Amino acid sequence: MKKNFLLFTCFLCLTYAGLQARAQNPADQAASQASSAASQTGQAMGDTETKAKVQAKLQELSSELNLTDDQKTQIKPILQGEVKELQGIKADASLSDDQKKAKATEIHSSSKSQISAILTPEQQKKLAAIKSGDDQ
Repeated sequence: MKKNFLLFTCFLCLTYAGLQARAQNPADQAASQASSAASQTGQAMGDTETKAKVQAKLQELSSELNLTDDQKTQIKPILQGEVKELQGIKADASLSDDQKKAKATEIHSSSKSQISAILTPEQQKKLAAIKSGDDQ
């Protein structure tokens, strides 16, 4: 009985030591770091894409509505949130196309009302005229 217990204990120790050695294997560490770097690169690409979309939309609104620098500063985070939420919906495989469309409409509506609150009455009218032209 003691012999079996001793063998079992030695087996556990050797297994533990083997796992420790494997965890410190440079090849495994390099693979782990490469995977982490690829993930961060993908995220950076997404961030670059998000920034580009936000900048383009902000530039479009700025030129159409003659936004002040203060308005641009207030609108930019709203656009960033909108783009990120829309990307999240697009990536959500659990939603049907109709559900994605409905959620996207909600997000656009929410962003539009937040942006509208920042605009002057004249800018709001101009934006409404532009949007009604887009709908035709």
